[in-house]
Amino acid sequence: MREIGIYIHIPFCKKKCYYCDFNSYVGYEHLMEEYVKALIEEIKYYSEEDLKIVSVYIGGGTPNFLPPSYIEMVLSEIHRHYNVLGDAEITIEVNPGLLTEDKLKIYKVNGINRISIGLQAFQNCLLEYIGRIHTVEDFLENYALIRKYFDNVNVDLIYALPTQTFEEWQETLIKVVELKPEHISTYSLILEENTPFGRLYREGKLPVIDEEEELKMYHWGIEFLKSKGYCHYEISNFALPGYQCKHNILYWELKEYLGFGAGAHSYFKGRRWNNFERVEEYIGAILGKGDAREKVIELSPEDEISEFMFLGLRMRKGVCEEEFRKRFGISMFERYEEIFIKYEKMGLIEKDKDCVRLTEKGIDVSNVIFEDFLP
Repeated sequence: MREIGIYIHIPFCKKKCYYCDFNSYVGYEHLMEEYVKALIEEIKYYSEEDLKIVSVYIGGGTPNFLPPSYIEMVLSEIHRHYNVLGDAEITIEVNPGLLTEDKLKIYKVNGINRISIGLQAFQNCLLEYIGRIHTVEDFLENYALIRKYFDNVNVDLIYALPTQTFEEWQETLIKVVELKPEHISTYSLILEENTPFGRLYREGKLPVIDEEEELKMYHWGIEFLKSKGYCHYEISNFALPGYQCKHNILYWELKEYLGFGAGAHSYFKGRRWNNFERVEEYIGAILGKGDAREKVIELSPEDEISEFMFLGLRMRKGVCEEEFRKRFGISMFERYEEIFIKYEKMGLIEKDKDCVRLTEKGIDVSNVIFEDFLP
């Protein structure tokens, strides 16, 4: 049996944050019922495959904006049609301000065992500035509720926000660590073109953090979290021992997954595809012909080798010769000898026995390094 992950996309939001470029929509509540019907049909489509499910991730959008009965229906279909392993990691993303104890109870009863909550910052002035609908007080109240039912929690944070000071970032991490979540994700703000922040930036009206200050925030965060017992296992992710996110590791190790929902992506049997993004188009395609795939790409062996390298190098353990040779039948040291030598001399890559990984200096310019592994 093939071991894979499943991703479920919930595209509905109460309000769109000013930095958000995810496939999400406001004012679409009237389509929730039809959307869930379409999701269920898409889930059934692959049910004849002989699959073991090692992880399920419900993301968005704002999944906890969806009535919990719909989440229950979706998870029931997954369990009905697939072999979900007993130790599978099942995550749902939630935003503060829209979470209730009743929702958490339903999540728990239906097998969800990991919560990822989006805080972003620990200052109400920053939360309001970036368009969040919640306050720090909402987060703390919701976090206490979550802890009544779940013992595996991730907190999402963003640094290098407009107007954010270094001291505010320090306070955010210090306050979050005091709560002892099992996992913390820290993402640098990316100014996407088709967002309110992107437009303000082009007009010169957004007070952005300079690159030096951004790197200072990032490196301080790494050292602080490590000092508190968190393992820095991926560029943006930190976990207490044993709590690394199984689902995300599946992506970084180039393992298979099926994505269900509007705009969801899949990697399965050597192919990548994405669904139509617009909610109406996705619903119409699934209910009309049972298939909402917009674009399917057959990956060549060169493509897979390339992706295996630059995704694997995101992880602090790096990429190892044994895994590479087992999967592709060749040596990565022979294949990428010149690239490894080049970046070793620059202090951006280091070897540890038969593994290669980015140094901390290499992480700072990781996107440049990754480009060298493109086919």
